[in-house]
Amino acid sequence: MNNVTLSVSSETLSKMQEFYKDDLVINNNQYVVFCAQIDDCTITAYKTNKVLFQGKKAIDEKALWDTDFTYFTESIGSDEVGTGDYFGPVVVVSAYLAKENIKEVKKFKIADSKTLTDEYIQEIAPKLFTFIPYSLLVVHNEKYNEIMSSDMNLNKLKALLHKQAITNLLNKINLKPPIIIDQFCTQANFQKYVNDISFTESISFHTKAENKFASVAIASIMARYIFLRELDKLSKSLNTSLLKGASKFVDYQGKELVQKYGKDILHKVAKLHFNNTKKILNQ
Repeated sequence: MNNVTLSVSSETLSKMQEFYKDDLVINNNQYVVFCAQIDDCTITAYKTNKVLFQGKKAIDEKALWDTDFTYFTESIGSDEVGTGDYFGPVVVVSAYLAKENIKEVKKFKIADSKTLTDEYIQEIAPKLFTFIPYSLLVVHNEKYNEIMSSDMNLNKLKALLHKQAITNLLNKINLKPPIIIDQFCTQANFQKYVNDISFTESISFHTKAENKFASVAIASIMARYIFLRELDKLSKSLNTSLLKGASKFVDYQGKELVQKYGKDILHKVAKLHFNNTKKILNQ
């Protein structure tokens, strides 16, 4: 286990407390300002403005704050879109925010794609694709259903896709910047899924990472853009506008599609393991 400390300003300490607000744990030490727990690292901030990092990822986590940490820090961010939508594919993008591109990125409103309108995403994403190094993976519905009919679970599939996208991007840029993934499972489970210790140890996992790192938000925006484009293609092929999400209105639309095209249409346009399928087919 690594134990490293860092002295910070009061301003930085406040930034850190905001940054780790979703990871806070109880610590009754009267001298502690806050204590946070992420996978393989505990962060304890003291009233003396010293911060203690403990765990396997202590050195990596401390490195985030060694310099003037900002939202626009150089890094690879990786995120996925479409896993909560019944219709359409799963899209994973890994994006590299290089120092030389930060000034250009700041011209745009960069945030978690879930907080941006589809119209704005469709406006800025094509511009981001022109200068941000990235790796893109799209799992279309037929392939997705084939994969998920085996012993696969969704978190394992996401872990394998992220690993492939990140590996592709690292080979493209031939650099080793920090790598951040929006956490969707524990680091231990991620390691089990990808079966690669060195790869897992090179990644920082953060909850709500799109709100903490611009690189992850960029990946989210780019992935959302591709998802919207692919969903539009499916919609045009069916002469309808496929709904996003997995609501009861999606069930109604699914029933209409089955009545018009037969139940096999769901294999081509939907994620069959969702509960929507049973409702649509009245099972």
